[in-house]
Amino acid sequence: MSPHSPARRRTAIGALAGTALVIPFLAAAPAQAAPCHLSGSTGSCNGTVHQPGSPGEGGGSGGNSGGGSGPVAPPAPVGLNPNQGQGFVQVPGNQAPPPPAKPATADLVAQAQAAAAFPVPIVHTAPKGKTFVRLRTSLWVDGFHVVKTQPITVGAQTVQLTGEPATVTWDLGEATRTCDNAGSEDGKACSYTYQRSSAGQPGGAYQITATIRWNVTWSCEGADCDEAGGDLGQQPMQSEATPLVVGEIQTTTGQ
Repeated sequence: MSPHSPARRRTAIGALAGTALVIPFLAAAPAQAAPCHLSGSTGSCNGTVHQPGSPGEGGGSGGNSGGGSGPVAPPAPVGLNPNQGQGFVQVPGNQAPPPPAKPATADLVAQAQAAAAFPVPIVHTAPKGKTFVRLRTSLWVDGFHVVKTQPITVGAQTVQLTGEPATVTWDLGEATRTCDNAGSEDGKACSYTYQRSSAGQPGGAYQITATIRWNVTWSCEGADCDEAGGDLGQQPMQSEATPLVVGEIQTTTGQ
């Protein structure tokens, strides 16, 4: 066949046309491997629609690293207080302790009794400092009066002690005597008549004392009181020793 025959020319033209079609196809092939840029939850890549997580996106979470739908927020920490860092953290088992139990009324009474201060009696006699055998000697004391202690208040209860003087017991050196009152200077309320002089006593005097005995009660006021009150018996308080000289009256008879 001649190189310039019509049949050869048609064959050459067909070959050139086939080559022209193959070259664009090869040039476009690498572009298909480029990652598809999806918008939202769907997108188009060469006409194929891909859903997140579907095959072809790297499988599972691997698709995100290959140009998926953007960064994903980390999951909330498990077991942590959502208010942590906002000033509202409350640790279980760290609640405020319960209020202390109210004290027993008996404990407050004991506390008041331990702090109670009853007056020390002061001794008086008439004649003062020196008396005589067979002469009525008047006796009396200071401090013979009702005593109330300082109230003790704890919660809804207030405890207070009251002491009422009951008797005065006199130790006169020669004998003892009990009076149910404070005594008086005139001797009508409480007195004593010595039978012997004090000459044989140390220092030549009797050392006399007076002891007041208070009947002590307690009271409690308030909603927390276990009881309203009670009796604590007697509380004694003794005076300091006071010297008293007792002489004998000398008599003379004429010859």
